[in-house]
Amino acid sequence: MKQMKFFTILVLVICFCGTAVAEKPEYNVDIFIGWNGCFRPLEWTPVEIGIGSNLTEPLAGQILISAQQDELNVMNISQDFVLQPDLPLHLPMVTKLAFAADKCRLRLVNQNGKTLWKHDLDLWDYSDENRYLKAVEKNDLLIGVIGPRKFGLTRLAKNTSCCIRYFDPDDAQKTRGQQIGQVYLEEKLPAMAPWDWTGYVSVDLLILYNPDWQGFRIQQLNAIAQWVSNGGKLLVVLADNPVPPKNPLAQLLPANIQSARQGQISPGLLRQWSLDPQQSESVTCWPLTPKPDANFSRTQKNTQGQTLFCQAYRGFGRVGVIAFDPAQMSEKQQSHAGQFWTSQIAAILEDSAIDYADAPTPNNDEKSQNYYGRQTFHQKRSIIYTPESEKTPGEEDENQYYDSSSYRLGFAQIGSNAIMEHLYSISEMRPLSIWWVILLLTLLALLLGPIDYKFLKSRGKLPLTWLTSTFWIIVFSVGAYYGIQAIRGGKMQLRTVSVIDGIKNSDHNWSTSYTGLFAPFSENYQFENLQEQQWWSGISPAQDYLYLHDHGVGSRNIFCRQVDGSNLPTALPVNIWSMQTLLNESPLDQMPIDASLTKQQNQWTLTIINLSDHPVKNGYVLMDNNQIIPFEKVPPHTTITFNNNIVTDNPWAKPFGTNGTHEYNSFEPTPKISSKNEIAFFARGILQRTEAIQAYLAHGAAVVCAEFENAPTPFQVKDYACEYNHIQIARLIIFPLSLDEVTKND
Repeated sequence: MKQMKFFTILVLVICFCGTAVAEKPEYNVDIFIGWNGCFRPLEWTPVEIGIGSNLTEPLAGQILISAQQDELNVMNISQDFVLQPDLPLHLPMVTKLAFAADKCRLRLVNQNGKTLWKHDLDLWDYSDENRYLKAVEKNDLLIGVIGPRKFGLTRLAKNTSCCIRYFDPDDAQKTRGQQIGQVYLEEKLPAMAPWDWTGYVSVDLLILYNPDWQGFRIQQLNAIAQWVSNGGKLLVVLADNPVPPKNPLAQLLPANIQSARQGQISPGLLRQWSLDPQQSESVTCWPLTPKPDANFSRTQKNTQGQTLFCQAYRGFGRVGVIAFDPAQMSEKQQSHAGQFWTSQIAAILEDSAIDYADAPTPNNDEKSQNYYGRQTFHQKRSIIYTPESEKTPGEEDENQYYDSSSYRLGFAQIGSNAIMEHLYSISEMRPLSIWWVILLLTLLALLLGPIDYKFLKSRGKLPLTWLTSTFWIIVFSVGAYYGIQAIRGGKMQLRTVSVIDGIKNSDHNWSTSYTGLFAPFSENYQFENLQEQQWWSGISPAQDYLYLHDHGVGSRNIFCRQVDGSNLPTALPVNIWSMQTLLNESPLDQMPIDASLTKQQNQWTLTIINLSDHPVKNGYVLMDNNQIIPFEKVPPHTTITFNNNIVTDNPWAKPFGTNGTHEYNSFEPTPKISSKNEIAFFARGILQRTEAIQAYLAHGAAVVCAEFENAPTPFQVKDYACEYNHIQIARLIIFPLSLDEVTKND
């Protein structure tokens, strides 16, 4: 009987345990980083997370992602979620990753902070084949594709290379050299496309090849539109599924799409596209009508007058449209598919018609000389066709360098270093003089030696030296702490350098700000009055090259909450006597200035409208051919007209030094933030807009550069008294108007 009871109890315990195990929630979490594993170190990178479970009721919690984003900072991102029973959850996020970051830590926690699931994802491996991520070099070209990859698009990466040519800044007709990089073509499904514009930052070109438009969420389409507005490049290929009129991208396209009809691609147009021109091709196309507000649009038409290709500047980016499906063409064109895609992509990457059409060959053309004379970088970035059949196995271009143990950052880091040097240039951050150390050590030696000895001997108590020595050490330590606090502590300071860019009569307005928070004591600080759609991250000084053997382990943490198209800091741990530097990127609703520029009988009239609550300190208008019109102070909410003389100068020409090489040398000093602050235009997060502005100048536009006086920071440190220092610069692209031509036309 007792044995029966024992076995009965044992069976019940086993059943109970089995039921408990079965009822324990299990989570299946998938993570995808970058564009099929490709990413650019220190830049925003998309992260797609899928969560599945066997829950029986909804669960509200947070996903936490922690990874090293540069040599100093570890970014900790959280996002709220609600997991429904038997329903997989897709969480689109964005983060930054350092070169050779070893791990990405993920955790699922409930509303009480209890960890439900955790995993450390290994990102780095010394073997290239086993590495989870691929770092795309600055000389490489990363192309994202959404939609079917037809007409040889799949093989494009094998048959092309990225070529960057550098021209001598002192002689536009001399090529200093070139660097060859790889081309990466990575695909995403519409459902997996990033939901935020930052998810496309690493991509040099996005191709939308007849995608399923119904598979996109409105957030994804808006993200693409924002990315293009801030400097992205987009190519849309129309086939049997054109862009719907209510699609946000339809407003971004440089042309209106007409009804489908049959069209002919003439031999001349086929020749322009590097296709077989022996016989025209018949295709079903969607003829394009360029929009009046498309800046500097260029079209290619067939003999019937139908526009089959159109590209233009949209905001600070560029958009191109192919009005037919290339896969419709005959099979004889398949062998030329690589050349076709190369020509279409090159048309988006570079403004070939105006920027580089005649410049590669030496000539005395004034137009090409002027263009190169105003170029800051003197470089041409392009894609070139290199058939695989012409490549020698194992042969490597002498200009192409790739070393998995190092990574080159490029121009943007030079400007970023200069801004951060300005942020750090406060007395509290300067190293203590060696004489203070010598003085303190000498004083301690005197206290523990002759002073202590004479003091005790005069009282006949030399055996108490152990007690007095301890006392002097305590007094010295306390005095040294408060002494250094008095010298180095100072007040809390928030220093900011911000650049605001916009285009007249448009909603393409963007802001990038560098912020340094100095704290006299250790604490977790918070910002208040933060705006929506801001993207915050840490940033730190770095050399031109990052090496694996110098790889740090991030000593600073940044905690951010990512939601509703933003990444806002929730806690900023700052150690005593140190400064935390941050980068903030966001779109703006309105520019703080407006301007107009007119010309009549060789006399320029400049009108500046200050729309802000703070005065414009000074500024200038930069035009084509290095022409500048300076202007003086403009009070708040005031309109002033200037008739200043034009001077010949280009403050953007050589922002990195008088040698104009623009190649950063770690042994050379970092450029300074000068009174004109032009170096800030070439920093990370601003550089892509500066390149677009230079292209606008090449087309005859002008840019108004204005610095504001005592501009307040748009955010503050919460619960602490703080000193604020803000350098704010606004750049507005305007289009000069010649009254002589208007009068003549009338």
